[in-house]
Amino acid sequence: MTKDILVRVRGVQTIGEEEDTVEMITPGTYYVKNGKQYLIYDESLDETGTPTHNTVKVMENRIEVMKRGLVESHMIFEPGRRTTANYRTPMGLFLMGITTSLLEVEEDEESILLRIKYSMEMNGEYAFDCSTEILASSKKDEVLGISI
Repeated sequence: MTKDILVRVRGVQTIGEEEDTVEMITPGTYYVKNGKQYLIYDESLDETGTPTHNTVKVMENRIEVMKRGLVESHMIFEPGRRTTANYRTPMGLFLMGITTSLLEVEEDEESILLRIKYSMEMNGEYAFDCSTEILASSKKDEVLGISI
């Protein structure tokens, strides 16, 4: 995969029968260091356009997501394990519990696809179930169906 990539993030939060889906596509950077793969991209999480800088670190059987900016957090996803993370937003600080039920990594020469399913607790109480897909693709690749 090339250094310059497109990143598509699709997240689904499920509370009972209701689902909330968020999807975005943004340019990013990909590199490998010490046997770990990194995806770096920015996202705007509110109408002010203030960016949040994201670093996704992919290791064997573990994914870490670090957010810096408007939102700040360091989330760790490991199948069958409950982890905790502070999640700082403009509305305050939340303590999150993350229990990962599925972590899949599919890759080829031009792309990497991450699938994560997990349940989320906020301040010690169950909040919702989540499913996140992160697809990083070389800008020249047609996996996302767009190019920039």
